[in-house]
Amino acid sequence: MSFLRLIRISNLFIIAFTMYGVWYTQTYDKTPSIEFNLFILFTVLIAGAGNAINDYFDVKSDRINKPEKIVIEKSIKRRWAIIIHWGFNALALCISIYLSWRFSSWFYVFIHFFSTSLLWVYSVYLKQRLFWSNLSVSFLVAIIPLVSLKALHDFGGVLICGSDNGISGELHDLAPLIFIACFALIINFSREVIKDIQDMEGDTLRNVRSFPLVYGAEKARWIATGVTLLLIPIYLVGLFIGAFPSGLEFNILFTSALLLSMTILILQLLNAREKSMNLLLKLSLLLGSTSIYFL
Repeated sequence: MSFLRLIRISNLFIIAFTMYGVWYTQTYDKTPSIEFNLFILFTVLIAGAGNAINDYFDVKSDRINKPEKIVIEKSIKRRWAIIIHWGFNALALCISIYLSWRFSSWFYVFIHFFSTSLLWVYSVYLKQRLFWSNLSVSFLVAIIPLVSLKALHDFGGVLICGSDNGISGELHDLAPLIFIACFALIINFSREVIKDIQDMEGDTLRNVRSFPLVYGAEKARWIATGVTLLLIPIYLVGLFIGAFPSGLEFNILFTSALLLSMTILILQLLNAREKSMNLLLKLSLLLGSTSIYFL
């Protein structure tokens, strides 16, 4: 159980769920290929390794921020967190080398080194940098649907081209996923700001320059709320250019995700706890991921 908490198993599930959704909705082959399953495992391993090393460096602040949830030094020794981090990354590297060799493309090795390097730099350096710490993690989450589509094109599968929304060919594949990626970027950025508010006391020990420590908790809450409200114009642009399918299931799920995230404004006005705001945004992200299955 401690191991699963260390690697954030619920977050890894959402990653895999999102990637399977891209395969399911963009091909006629409903069973993913072995290579695509390997790519999902590759992605999950990198994310799990990043979570482990982040907890390794955050152990001092986590003793204050969330003593009841701390794993390292309480259930898992610090050296084991490092072993898990390097072990996961080594296995992911082997998968990336195989996929790059199999499809004559350096893309997968590049993704490995880019992602692992960014997660390490985030844990060691970027957490002390305002804005960039929030953006880096949010960016990695946001590109998951897009790199999944790239992998799908490489790995085969009978692609579905054309749509009743007026967009055809590769644009049909790409357009809705770009807007879903933007959705994920904004929701995760807001969540990172909210989590920074929750972690203010412990973050002072690491000289973290987060929005709440620089501008105060109240302004940080408004920043998170304002960033989330950017979803409205982005959604309207998507509707205007016909980027979304007309299917009822997709529109119900995606609109529900959008409306759920918008209620962060109500929670802010009611001065709700950050825990409630964080949970709301996470549920919104899960609904948005589920909508991929109905593209």
